[in-house]
Amino acid sequence: ELSGGMRQRVSVARALAAGPDILLLDEPLSALDALTRAKLQDEIARLAVEAGKTVILITNDVDEALLMADRIIPLRPGPGAGLGQHFSVDLPRPRDRAALNHNARFKRLRGDITRYLMRVGIDAAPDTAGAVIQLPDLKPLDRARRPRPAPARNETPAQSETPAALRPFLKNPGESKYLEFFKVSKVYPTAKGPLTVVDEFNLNIKKGEFVSIIGHSGCGKSTVLSMTAGLNTISDGGIVLDRREVSGAGPDRAVVFQAPSLFPWLSAFENVALGVDRVFPHASETERREIVEYYLDRVGLGDALHKKAKDLSNGMQQRVGIARAFALSPKVLLLDEPFGMLDSLTRWELQALLLEVWTQTRVTAIVVTHDVDEAILLADRVVMMTNGPRARVGHIMPVDLPRPRSRKALVAHPDYYRYREALITFLAECDAHG
Repeated sequence: ELSGGMRQRVSVARALAAGPDILLLDEPLSALDALTRAKLQDEIARLAVEAGKTVILITNDVDEALLMADRIIPLRPGPGAGLGQHFSVDLPRPRDRAALNHNARFKRLRGDITRYLMRVGIDAAPDTAGAVIQLPDLKPLDRARRPRPAPARNETPAQSETPAALRPFLKNPGESKYLEFFKVSKVYPTAKGPLTVVDEFNLNIKKGEFVSIIGHSGCGKSTVLSMTAGLNTISDGGIVLDRREVSGAGPDRAVVFQAPSLFPWLSAFENVALGVDRVFPHASETERREIVEYYLDRVGLGDALHKKAKDLSNGMQQRVGIARAFALSPKVLLLDEPFGMLDSLTRWELQALLLEVWTQTRVTAIVVTHDVDEAILLADRVVMMTNGPRARVGHIMPVDLPRPRSRKALVAHPDYYRYREALITFLAECDAHG
């Protein structure tokens, strides 16, 4: 009957009650939402200091380490893993998130640790360079039936040679109402009466735009995404995609879930091919194979095409999920906290990979996340949702940072911490007002 946060509080109390000399914490908060995680970070740090305990924390979150630790020692990736460079965290306690955002020492430490982790991650990564696989000149069946418009008079040679599979993403970029949410609401029946989870969610998204939706756990972020995907019914209002109202699921809206959601008995190739065979039935077997191989190669799995999904790591499985989504040539890419279950290095690597493939396709994309840095890194705009129930759009923040983006460049950009503070402040105000 206890929530995840309450169960972890019991675990910490049990550990402290035993009177240990050393308290060992093995990613104790990684499965919790951002708000619960922040509260427990503060509580654990306070209790450890008051009890005078030596604490060893294993975490995949750089900010968590900076908030809680006196020293940070990154591990070098295996094989042959070992202790890396030591970083002394000489920040005054107690540590406040909002205040740290203005602390020059915090910013410098955060940048140094991020760059170090990225460097050792790159050094340990296998070389996957090989022959470049070409993407066939194909469009999904529903768009292939439409006559191809005559080339524009001012079309460049590079544009005219763009594969047809990518042309739908490049046509009419910036269309202001390509994806429109009009007073979208979701109501669930309960024993105590109707519960309105999302209340009149309004948003217009341009074609080719990347939007992040952020908010506390339970604010309806994933509910909005599932209604967009057609996996959850809309109680009131409507969603219009490319001038057609959304009703039911379809391959024009590809979803990347938090858990990879693959068929474990099928290979990486077979998992991606299931969707490609449906969307490109008019293509030859060779062309469909080339589409699958192209996107698996783009996500770094060119050498693991025929490995069973059950034999792949979590990061590799999520790569398959990303490849599967892009291979459908969808009108909209929907990402539901796709990297929430991964360690920092894998998460950063897959964020960079996602941006790389998105930069080529410019598919309209929505990512749901509770990670402030991820929201800023990926998006053209960040949509902040108020707390639920009756959650709605609270504020929309444009992210005017140059593309292509990288995490390394992000932490060094002068405007990055201003955007970060705006999101942290909004989430803190939502927390204060319940």
